[in-house]
Amino acid sequence: MPHIFLVFILSLVSVMYSLKGKLINLIILKDNFLIKIICFTSFFYFFSILFYNFFNSNGLKIFSFVVSFCLLFEICIKISQTEKFVQWIGENVDNSIRVLIMFVISLNCTYFFTRLTSQIVDSQGF
Repeated sequence: MPHIFLVFILSLVSVMYSLKGKLINLIILKDNFLIKIICFTSFFYFFSILFYNFFNSNGLKIFSFVVSFCLLFEICIKISQTEKFVQWIGENVDNSIRVLIMFVISLNCTYFFTRLTSQIVDSQGF
């Protein structure tokens, strides 16, 4: 699934921006890399199977959306508060506009991962 790739990329972004947060601390792969990947994969597959049993293939798509959105939303909102982002976007831009920009970016990324998962699920004939 593309979510392992998502966790890896978001972990690198979190380290690059020195982000802290509830979900961010769970996915940062600095310490115990293998244990965190195994835990995330186990969590993801367990709940994917659970959602599949209750909602068929739509359950996989729903769960993919929820996981992608939660991870991307927290990362993007935290990035909007960093000094690097403020310097890049401009200090004159209001905080609410910066958050809105990152929210839209998180929605676009979530849409990409949801569509990717949807194509994988549909191509496998679930």
